[in-house]
Amino acid sequence: MNKGKAALYLGGILVAAGLLAGKWTLPVLFSPDRHIDSLVAVLAIELVQLTAVGAGLYLLMRRPYLPGREVSLVVISTIFSLLLLESGSRIWLDYLATDDQARRYRLAAEVDPVNRQWSPHHYLNYYPTPSYRSGKKAHNSLGYRGREFSVEKPDGTFRIVVLGGSTTYTIAVEDNEKTFTRQLENILRDSYGYEAVEVINAGAGGYSSWESLINLEFRVLDLDPDLVIIYHGTNDVHTRLVEPGSYRGDNSGRRRQWSAPPVPLLIKYSYLSRIVSSKLNLDLFRREGLGSFVNAPTYQGAGSDNSSADPLALLEEHQPVFFRRNLANMVAIARANGVEVLLSTWAYSPYFDDYVSEPHYQRGFHESNAVVNEVARQYGAKLFDFAEKMPGDRKYWSDGRHVNEEGALVKASLFANYIHNSGVMYARNTTK
Repeated sequence: MNKGKAALYLGGILVAAGLLAGKWTLPVLFSPDRHIDSLVAVLAIELVQLTAVGAGLYLLMRRPYLPGREVSLVVISTIFSLLLLESGSRIWLDYLATDDQARRYRLAAEVDPVNRQWSPHHYLNYYPTPSYRSGKKAHNSLGYRGREFSVEKPDGTFRIVVLGGSTTYTIAVEDNEKTFTRQLENILRDSYGYEAVEVINAGAGGYSSWESLINLEFRVLDLDPDLVIIYHGTNDVHTRLVEPGSYRGDNSGRRRQWSAPPVPLLIKYSYLSRIVSSKLNLDLFRREGLGSFVNAPTYQGAGSDNSSADPLALLEEHQPVFFRRNLANMVAIARANGVEVLLSTWAYSPYFDDYVSEPHYQRGFHESNAVVNEVARQYGAKLFDFAEKMPGDRKYWSDGRHVNEEGALVKASLFANYIHNSGVMYARNTTK
């Protein structure tokens, strides 16, 4: 065998070995748990990979009878540079990037389930991941935002559970201690003197009254609440913004069963492509959010890629009959179990450049609040017109739907004042 052929074969072997013998294949062969935890070991593997690929490409390039030597040099150098950048991207994203940077570029499937904010649920579709923690934002072991609490209510405790979507969850506030529900509990204790009161946050991003109805029946009632606060608005407008004929009481026009969306192969396997496509605002990599996992193809609302129908026409065709039914059912279920109900109108700020400022959404909010008032009157439920009381000033809001820390304090203060003045806690012989 002449030197040229030897260089060809050896170069090919080195390139193949370098590409195949990575941190994904070697653990399967040599690690008992099929995983390598040591950063030093990972870096060593990637260094060996780069060395092998580089040496192999050099041997291929050095072949004396390689045609188009200059062109081949450019091609090979480009490939090697891309491999080097890809390796560097992986090292940075896996080991050096901040948590925020990692979340920006990692696919949902690459995140440990306990570190995902939302998890699939067999009848709610999804719920807050139990024991999730990200900085000061955390869920307890039962899948509720906030501190641990016992399922069995302590003797003498007045337990309040708040149902709703992201506005109840207080998604724009990172610190658990600054959420609307936590501050509501603090104010009831410190400002009004209710020593034995407990406020539980049963909200989740994207929940409509449909999810809260299920949540109340199959999770919240087990907590033996004394008072349930129902706070819904924007997500029940979303449920109406579906293709004609897709508006159904089971919310299937808006929601599908949890499933991961398809990911392009280049994005799936190349960290470099994710970073570049994101920086250049290319439609190659979109970090998959909650909506990508649960929104049905018929959904035409905010954030939808397939919105084509006239939204005002959809609202006209799809009246809020299911929202009304869900609220009425929640009132009936709660009362049948000896639980007091507080219905609240939904507040927003119109001073942001987001979908809340669009006329069809504002119409939807107005109609939803009218339904809340109607149900409260018809069934004699307690009603707090929060939309009338909450200021829309931008300083209290992070966007048109979600309050910031200062806004969460104002919201909690307003609810606490209403609860105190309503006498519901006195009626339950709560310690004061």
